[in-house]
This record gives sequence, C-alpha cells and structure tokens, in this order.
Amino acid sequence: VVEDGYEFFADRQLVTIFSAPNYCGEFDNAGAMMSVDDTLMCSFQILKPAEKKPKFAYGNSNTTTKPGTPSAGMK
Repeated sequence: VVEDGYEFFADRQLVTIFSAPNYCGEFDNAGAMMSVDDTLMCSFQILKPAEKKPKFAYGNSNTTTKPGTPSAGMK
C-alpha cells in the first residue's frame, strides 16, 4: 500500500502508482492517476479516501423514530 497514492524509487526512475484509495476499508491511503505529456513530464491526480461511515447506529442518540410511531411508554 502506498499511503499518498504514488511513490518514486531508484532516483525517480521508477514510480509505484496505487489506484485503490481506502484499500479494503482497512487503510486510510490515497490513490493516484498519473498522466505523462509529450515531453515525458509526469503529473498526478490524487484520489482521497472517502470518509469512513459507521456501519451500525446501535445506541446512537441521534437516531429518530419513524413518523407516526409512538415512543416507548406512550399510549
């Protein structure tokens, strides 16, 4: 996994491009796309990882009841 999406090696003669941001949901890495122009100048577009969302809201105080559903204890 390359944390910033790309990384140069061997005196900038080799570059690793990692195209999977937030790899497997386990890493907070960026991805990247590399473009090469006619003069062999390389440019990169960084793909930021998406913000992680909680999978479950059990016990979350921000949950709301469905419209028309009485709260517990109401009759």
